[in-house]
Amino acid sequence: MKKEDILKQYVCAPSRVAIVGASPKADRPVFRVMNYLSGAGFTLFPVNPGYAGAEILGLPCVADLASLKEGVDVVALFLSEKMQGAIADDLEQLSYKPVVWFQPGAQNEPLASSLAEAGYPVVEEDCLMAAHMNKCGG
Repeated sequence: MKKEDILKQYVCAPSRVAIVGASPKADRPVFRVMNYLSGAGFTLFPVNPGYAGAEILGLPCVADLASLKEGVDVVALFLSEKMQGAIADDLEQLSYKPVVWFQPGAQNEPLASSLAEAGYPVVEEDCLMAAHMNKCGG
């Protein structure tokens, strides 16, 4: 799937997004992106084992992707490369292949390549919020 198609299908038409590395701290970029996406009509699913059971922006946070009770269209990674160790395993446990979106600061070329080879649509080094604002008239 080309990036233009991903933007049209999952960014310009609000979708269901797992936010891996979600944080309730308002000074974190992930919080600002979540706040924006929520206001733009996206359905968000915070994922962070450190906040599992808590709420972030009024949404229940889960420990990992396997703990999601519903499917998502996009898995947005807000984790540094060194914190992404389990993400491939978590994705493999899903019965479907969501778009994997590497936010700025979450670049991981080896993981992105292996996921793309495994059939996952991948977007690297782009911000969901900026993409929505710049490409979707947001």
